[in-house]
Amino acid sequence: MIRSHSLLTLLVFCLLAWTPQAFTAPRVVHSFVTTNTAPSSTSIYSTVLDRPKTIENTDIDKDTEKSSKLGGEGWEIRLFNDPFNKREFVARCLSQVCGKSDTESYQIMMQAHNHGMGVVGRYQFEIAELYHGSLQENGLMVDMVPVDDE
Repeated sequence: MIRSHSLLTLLVFCLLAWTPQAFTAPRVVHSFVTTNTAPSSTSIYSTVLDRPKTIENTDIDKDTEKSSKLGGEGWEIRLFNDPFNKREFVARCLSQVCGKSDTESYQIMMQAHNHGMGVVGRYQFEIAELYHGSLQENGLMVDMVPVDDE
């Protein structure tokens, strides 16, 4: 008896709680524009935003333009020989981080191994900084030096 009473109460509660509004998506209110160009006024939904104002061409100093490039390709990444990392690991890091081919990576690694230092490449500042940080995170001994474009 208690069980049927609680089931009946649950059923009544569910029916009272269920309303069509409870399961419908919220209404979206659109603004509309009334135009009076025709004899009868028509309503159109407004969907186009006004174009933002643009600034007229301004003169940029050439010094500012040059300084924003940060020296063009004026940063060199150098790889130093170390007794900790295996040669295969160094070559693989160069190919994965810097996008060098396997041949280029092997040549740079061998240059560093035989001569103590190898040049990975010359890059713009942001790219050189990215490669420098990534190679250091992999445990390689690298540095980044500015180079004159002359």
